[in-house]
Amino acid sequence: MQQVGSAQRADNGVTSTDVAMMQRAITLARRAAAEGEIPVGAVIYRGTEIIAEAANNREFRADPTGHAELVAIREAGRVLGEWRLSDCSLAVTLEPCPMCAGAIVNARVGRVIFGATDPKAGACTTLYGICTDSRLNHRVELHAGVLSTHCGELLRVFFRERREAKRLEKLVTRVPPAAA
Repeated sequence: MQQVGSAQRADNGVTSTDVAMMQRAITLARRAAAEGEIPVGAVIYRGTEIIAEAANNREFRADPTGHAELVAIREAGRVLGEWRLSDCSLAVTLEPCPMCAGAIVNARVGRVIFGATDPKAGACTTLYGICTDSRLNHRVELHAGVLSTHCGELLRVFFRERREAKRLEKLVTRVPPAAA
C-alpha cells in the first residue's frame, strides 16, 4: 500500500488527495491506451493510502467485466480481506457504467470521484443515478468532473486514433493490386 500526501478539503468536498489519486488514475489510463485498452484507470484509497489500482483490461484478459473499477474493487477486497469498502474512496477517470455502479453500491464504497461523464453509459449522474438511488441499501458520496478535461481528452484522442486507424485500414484494403 502506498501513501500519497495529506488531505486538504476544498469547498466542493474534493481533497488534494482526491486530485492526486485522479492523477494516478490518469497515469493508469494512459498505460491502458498504450496497450490498446480503452483508457480508463481507477484507484481505491483510504485516507492517503492506495489500497488497489487498475486499468481496463478487457482486451488483454478477454474479460467483458475487465473494467478498471471492477478490477480495483476485487483487488481492494482481497487486500483488505473484506468486501465492505465503506471507508474507501474510488477515483476513476470515466463515470462508471451500470455494471460498475452496481458493484460500487454492492461493495459499499464510501465515495466516488470521477473525471469525464459518459453520455452513452454513465450510471452515476448522466443516464442513471445508481450510486445515489434511495431505493438501494447504500448510497455513495459522488464528486463528478475532477480533472475532467484531462480525462475526457484521453478518451477523445484514443477514439480519434482508433477511428483513423480503421479508416486507413479500409483504404488499404480497397486499393486494387498493381497491374502485372
